Amino acid sequence: MAKLNGKRPLSAGDIGFRIGPRINAAGRMDVARSVIDLFSTKDPAQAREIAGRLDQLNYERQEAERQVLAAIIERMDGDPGLRATYCTVVEGEGWHRGVVGIAASRVVERYGRPALVISTQDGEAHGSGRSIRGFHLLNAIETCAELFTKYGGHAHACGFSLPAERVPELRQRLDTYARLHLTEADFEPSLDIHAELPLHQINDALFQTLQRLEPFGLGNPEPAFVAYAVKLMAPPRLIQEKHIALKLASEQSRTHKAMAWRSAERFAQSQLLAGDILDIAFTLTHNDHPDFGGLELTLRDFRKTN
Repeated sequence: MAKLNGKRPLSAGDIGFRIGPRINAAGRMDVARSVIDLFSTKDPAQAREIAGRLDQLNYERQEAERQVLAAIIERMDGDPGLRATYCTVVEGEGWHRGVVGIAASRVVERYGRPALVISTQDGEAHGSGRSIRGFHLLNAIETCAELFTKYGGHAHACGFSLPAERVPELRQRLDTYARLHLTEADFEPSLDIHAELPLHQINDALFQTLQRLEPFGLGNPEPAFVAYAVKLMAPPRLIQEKHIALKLASEQSRTHKAMAWRSAERFAQSQLLAGDILDIAFTLTHNDHPDFGGLELTLRDFRKTN
């Protein structure tokens, strides 16, 4: 269900991106008891049954997230005033409260500015926020403390509730605050690169060395690399309508597989062709598929140079 075949030790990435989301989905979809049952049962058959339910819940969480994000994008694209705010506050009636935090993260990724996503129902509003580098989100919402019935968080994320009628005032006040603390330059995406890594230097030994640095996360970021003058060996291939698979090589290297997650829209705009030359930023991972597995680049950014 999590597509882990047990042929190698679990990595931090496996926990963070395959097992973790299925566990978290139970809480987001309001059935967290299933996780307790999974960790406490000693019956393998029952464990498989519960794991199957969690996998289904994760699918339902993904679908709820997709619907909320589609509604946000439609509203942002149709409302220039909302799109121009320095701190995005967007609400929707009946949005699933369990996915507003994930949706806020996606809005930050897409538009490059702090975002609060709010679900309203029966006059109450419940929301979650995510921020960008250099904008302390908890400090921002504390300037509006009297609007909330409850709130909490830290520099990068927050959660809160308030009467739905106060959402417009929250939007206006956070935009005013953000304009005092941010400039247009703060919305330009940035990526910390740790080293240049030509493709011909990538091998299993290097990847195993990087694994010894895990687990990655806050305070121990995953190493990110840059490679210059990389050739696109085949047209980008669309995966599940939102991801992109690529084949890349340099003059000295063999062909390397790469994945660009949630990047279909950007690649469509770039109109890349086989033979194009790119500078790329990437991290390294391992694909465990029995037929086409192996070392794989996770593309973080790129620019066309020819």
